[in-house]
Amino acid sequence: MKTRFTSFRRARIGISLGALLTTALTVPAAAQASPAAAKAPRAAVAAAAEESAGVRTVEVSSTATTLDAPSTIPGGTVRFRTTTTDTASGWIGLARPRPGVTWEQFRTTLMKIINANGPDIIEGSEEMLSTADLLGGTVIYPDQPAAFTQRLSPGRYFLFDYKHIRDAQPRYRTLDVTGWAPGSAPAAHAVVTAKLVDGAPRYEVTGTVKAGRPLVFRNSMPVGQPAEAIFFPVPDGVTEEELVAWFDKFGDSGQFPEDPGPLGEGPGGLPMSAGVSSVLQLPLQPGRYVIIDWLSDAQDGRMLLKKGHYEIIQVG
Repeated sequence: MKTRFTSFRRARIGISLGALLTTALTVPAAAQASPAAAKAPRAAVAAAAEESAGVRTVEVSSTATTLDAPSTIPGGTVRFRTTTTDTASGWIGLARPRPGVTWEQFRTTLMKIINANGPDIIEGSEEMLSTADLLGGTVIYPDQPAAFTQRLSPGRYFLFDYKHIRDAQPRYRTLDVTGWAPGSAPAAHAVVTAKLVDGAPRYEVTGTVKAGRPLVFRNSMPVGQPAEAIFFPVPDGVTEEELVAWFDKFGDSGQFPEDPGPLGEGPGGLPMSAGVSSVLQLPLQPGRYVIIDWLSDAQDGRMLLKKGHYEIIQVG
């Protein structure tokens, strides 16, 4: 995340979600090109949605002036379908605040985590443990809807737009979840797990990420370390060495370089607290992608990307 708000231009998988939602979609215990191609992401996401047997879909839309979402929904498995009509809006996130935590308290803590100042990042990461659970969300663009599925227990939640989190009038809605209703989500074709490997942040990809099809994004990092997964298409001819050379130009705590780099727009899954998973349905196309985490280390404030938290994959 970070200051890119203003400076970034731009095995067997086939998992049954009946089983997955009892293990993967969990809140930590403490919280209780051509016109035809342009239409392809929407068609793929819509097709995946049809596989959701009985899941409740909640529409969340972002415009140049508003964030529209319901104020009350039943608990259980909920699929948030996210859309935007504005290129400067549409990074829709979900969080569950601790009892008594206000929106302003949550926002203040979150802004410490997503800035580019090491001491603030460390302080905000520690504060977030007693402030809220980050439950993910989606990075979206006009005409490229996405969806994320969570299992929600009764309580109070915040839906908000990360792109406007610093505004004098940030975009957010309080969502009250009441009761419990049965429901399921589509089968996932791949699992992307953020984890430490030999002390370094890495993505472990199990199965094949397929264009427009559901995938599980799981944060298995240590307690207190949020993680995200943004999928950027890698242009033809761009090597991993060239990507790493660009990554090296970032500041230690995530300051973006003057060089805009080789990557354009990328959809993805927004920050989740450690121990949280979600099911993502993203408008991906077949081809080469790099998964990136823009967040920083909760322990030392250093950018996770500069520690190797990226993964180049082939989307089928």
